[in-house]
Amino acid sequence: MKTPVIASIGLLISSFSLGQTNDTTQLKEFTITEKRSAKQFDQSARVVTTIDKMEIEQAPVQTVEELLEFALNVDVKQRGPYNVQNDISLRGATFEQTLILLNGVKLSDPQTGHHNMNLPVRLEDVSRIEILHGGASRIYGTSAFAGAINIITENADQNTVSGSVTGGEYNFYQAGVTATTAFENHSHRISASKSGSDGYIENTDFERTNLFWQSEADLNRLSLMVNAGFMDKGFGAQNFYTSTFPRQFEKTRTYFSSLTAEYDFDKTHIRLRSYYRQHHDRFELYREGLDYYQRTGNGRFVMGNDTVPSWYTGHNYHQTVAYGSDLNVAHTWKLGETSVGVEYRKEEIYSNVLGHDLAEPKAVPREPSYAQFTQFDERENYSAYIEHNFKWKQLFVSMGTMYNINSQFDDEWFPGVDVSYKINKNFQPYASWSRSLRFPSFTNLYYEGGNSVGSLTLEPEKSMNYELGTKFVSSWFRGHVAAFRREGKNLIDWIRYNNSDTAYAANITEVNINGAELNGFFNIHKLLGENFPVFSVRAGYTYLMADTTSRDFESSYVLDFLQHKADIALTSKEYAGFQLTVNGSYQDRVGGYRNAEEMRETPFDPVFLMNMRLRYRYKQVSFYGEVSNLFDQDYVDIGNVQLPGRWVKIGFRFSI
Repeated sequence: MKTPVIASIGLLISSFSLGQTNDTTQLKEFTITEKRSAKQFDQSARVVTTIDKMEIEQAPVQTVEELLEFALNVDVKQRGPYNVQNDISLRGATFEQTLILLNGVKLSDPQTGHHNMNLPVRLEDVSRIEILHGGASRIYGTSAFAGAINIITENADQNTVSGSVTGGEYNFYQAGVTATTAFENHSHRISASKSGSDGYIENTDFERTNLFWQSEADLNRLSLMVNAGFMDKGFGAQNFYTSTFPRQFEKTRTYFSSLTAEYDFDKTHIRLRSYYRQHHDRFELYREGLDYYQRTGNGRFVMGNDTVPSWYTGHNYHQTVAYGSDLNVAHTWKLGETSVGVEYRKEEIYSNVLGHDLAEPKAVPREPSYAQFTQFDERENYSAYIEHNFKWKQLFVSMGTMYNINSQFDDEWFPGVDVSYKINKNFQPYASWSRSLRFPSFTNLYYEGGNSVGSLTLEPEKSMNYELGTKFVSSWFRGHVAAFRREGKNLIDWIRYNNSDTAYAANITEVNINGAELNGFFNIHKLLGENFPVFSVRAGYTYLMADTTSRDFESSYVLDFLQHKADIALTSKEYAGFQLTVNGSYQDRVGGYRNAEEMRETPFDPVFLMNMRLRYRYKQVSFYGEVSNLFDQDYVDIGNVQLPGRWVKIGFRFSI
């Protein structure tokens, strides 16, 4: 597959001749959370990539997942566009090894990481995204095996109503509205959206509904934040989990709520956070419905002359519940800042596939009477941690450990230390070491069906993480270079032996990932003046290498990572209300997949993806045209799951 690099360079050069106007934005400092206590970017001893509100608003994307597609060292393995389903990972890890948070609250799903991005928020509600690169188990616990992505929603600081409407090819539509109100010491935000499409090929249609609510109160020293959300999504899942049974379908629902309370004394900060997440999943290996399979009176499924095998007696139903609380106390004293805390989390699953046998079946909510939960499992997790941050002149040290107790696995320690030294106001070398761990998901342990077999003998994944790098900060630039190594043991993968169609969950004894990355955000107007046609540029490159290959087996996830990833995002100067944004990403994935048509192992082809948006702003209304996959690339992120080619959309946004 040839990449139209020359054409893309020409397009970029010509497009940024648009320009002559006035917008200048200072590089901002962000409070980041790569420790138990928040620090500024130039004080931290870890790499945290921040995507701010300006970049979010200008990006030629519709969802958080599309935005992350063009972020440094983030691998977004899509099974479908517009958040139909996406597996998010960092630094060559798997989708199960990256923690997803919303306003600091854990959203990881215990059934499977495929559901981690089922978020009840619109992209327009997001204020910024923080990407913590590298193992973070001592900070966030077991799910942050290779890092964490924290999605932070916007505060309501005034009374507004805003919305957006988008339409495009394949009968794509998106409509959303947000209302905010602000008072002297409390504010509220509520948003709703609906989107869908008929699909770009057979059985790729989808429909999605989001509702999100946020309230905040500032009561002298006490601050409160309440979040609640609901997401409902159904989608055709052509070849999603196996190409042997291509006409799959999935329906999911997510309910989410959280309460965060923070209290400030003179030198002591207390934070209590509680949350509840419930997720429902109906998976149809044979899609049931009009133009698909019909259920007969004897419980069989028929489509024309095609009758499903007798072993398929019905769909898979799963309901997971995850809830917990964490308490953090940070105290500043003459030797620095010390944080201590405790955390509790419980995970439950009801299913007709995953878990131990229930004494009596339980009806599946909002499903026909024949849908029954027959399996159940649960586990509890307790942890306690301590961290100390010390600053002496230009030296900064953060060290700590977490002790973890799980009802199904052995107790574990997660120590770590981060060190940085600020040579001057621009340069700050740093080094980091930590230990991480991840427990198997319920799918890893129990699943059997559709040519996949789980294993109850799986051990937790473990890793040692090392990193060296330097950060650079100036009035017009913010970035870093880094080299890192993750020594992984007992990594969990779904593997196939001898060209078999069946994938087995297994621990791979040892896989080490070595890598290097560089990233930078340039405010071009601060560097070259306001008359320059390009306003800002973000660019990054990552190289990864594993010292293990799948020689006698086919890896589904662990060894299929982006060896090369280069990203660029350019935003033009605004001229007479017009502004152009272009995002590009070159991706070269190692590994391969068993091609369903050719029945052989097929390597992944490299691909260059480009999205572009031209926006016209008039007062409180913006009109835009947007193209994703501009060069109509033919590609897959996951074996046999064809992704869409060029997709054109138009829309508008308003705020009153």
